[in-house]
Amino acid sequence: MVEYDIKKYFLRCNMVKKRELYKISERSFLSKFMKTAGIIAEYNPFHKGHEYQIRYTKEKLKADYVIVAMSGDYVQRGTPALISKHVRAEMALRCGADLVLEMPVSISTASAEAFAMGGVSLLDSLGVVDMLCFGSESGEISALRELAEILVEEPKEYKKLLKSFLSEGLTFPAARSQALTEYFKNPRNFNGDDFDGVLTPLLNEVTQILNTPNNILGIEYCKALLRLNSQIRPVTIRREGMGYHETTVPEGDSASSSPDLQSSTDFFASATAIRSLIQNPGGGYSEAISDINNPGRNSDNKIVNILSSQIPPDAFYVFKKALDSGEFLTENSLDSILSYCLMKENVESLSSYMDVSEDLARRIINQQNLLLSFSQSVAVLKTKELTQTRIQRALLHIILNIHTVPTQIPFARVLGFCRESSELLSQIKQHSRIPLITKLADAQNLLDSEGNQILSETVFSSNLYEKLLCLKTGRKFCHESQKQLIIL
Repeated sequence: MVEYDIKKYFLRCNMVKKRELYKISERSFLSKFMKTAGIIAEYNPFHKGHEYQIRYTKEKLKADYVIVAMSGDYVQRGTPALISKHVRAEMALRCGADLVLEMPVSISTASAEAFAMGGVSLLDSLGVVDMLCFGSESGEISALRELAEILVEEPKEYKKLLKSFLSEGLTFPAARSQALTEYFKNPRNFNGDDFDGVLTPLLNEVTQILNTPNNILGIEYCKALLRLNSQIRPVTIRREGMGYHETTVPEGDSASSSPDLQSSTDFFASATAIRSLIQNPGGGYSEAISDINNPGRNSDNKIVNILSSQIPPDAFYVFKKALDSGEFLTENSLDSILSYCLMKENVESLSSYMDVSEDLARRIINQQNLLLSFSQSVAVLKTKELTQTRIQRALLHIILNIHTVPTQIPFARVLGFCRESSELLSQIKQHSRIPLITKLADAQNLLDSEGNQILSETVFSSNLYEKLLCLKTGRKFCHESQKQLIIL
């Protein structure tokens, strides 16, 4: 319903004065007519599990529109995305998303906490999002919110326990887990509505909750909502299918077609498994990719059949087109660039990059002669305290010249949208607290110096991604400013 119609409705029903009396905002009134859900995602790559989430959000949660805040050409694990942001955005739009916005590179390659805060701030600033939908291993929003509240408020007892476990030499994640476990052993500290003398099974298994990646990210989403005092309601869907870190793609009839919401989803592969299948030379991916467009051989090609079973049919054409042309990257696409960048640095300069501590900077300089490739460098630099992902993010930030991460995203850059969702765009333009960017040429006048800096970093990183694809495939370079919006 357009703004004009809403005002007519108010007048017709003689509700203008009542609206003042009860302090009913136009935003809250509008929500009665239009429900919008937000999803924060990487889609690296987009697969049937992601399609399931969008469908669930629209069919079960009754969302009229789904807005996706998506990582750009680099992802949170500190590597290039398998395929470009434009391809991934189109896949999402073909499978039910209404609008895809890009998260800046400094956000999409940040820690889980900064990643979550960036994505939530972006959705919150639009002024139209009613709920945030995300997957989790637990599938129970109450436990995730309970943990988030403690981590945001940091009660004295919790802080004392955390300090104690840190002093014992535990890593921060381990100390946090132990502190929360001990904290919830005290009934007085439990705010759940089902406490009957014994903690709920979920909160009694804090360690298990905090050791699963989607639960961790879900807690960070809840923390971000609390810190922003956002009116967006968090909703979680139990993550279905294979585990986040599973590297094997399942086979079977259940994966061969897109299931309805009542069907078993045991055969949903993880994005990790799909990437592994494509990137692993021993898996025969070269033959698979060359045969994707050969209908006569597809039926006999196991790998192609598996890929087609895990990518939704509406998106598979776009996906296979990228694979056919060799338009995909791995972390080792950065090998030569990393070597060049490290040769220019010293301990002081390295320490200025995001996620690079002084200790890590010294380690890089001391081990420089042993750092031959991106993945091999990660293996050399990894320690008990420094995880593989942390090292990957640090090296990527050196390559991309990223020094800081913003607390919030000051603009909404559109990658693509559906024509049928024009009303959604109209409402965002009316209610958004940040500018909506559809053309890079307009950005300079719309953003302040900080916003322009954040956007400039993202444009540079995407141009580098594009250049690497061009070097790999031999095609002509296309500058980020010349990329077209995806409109379906």
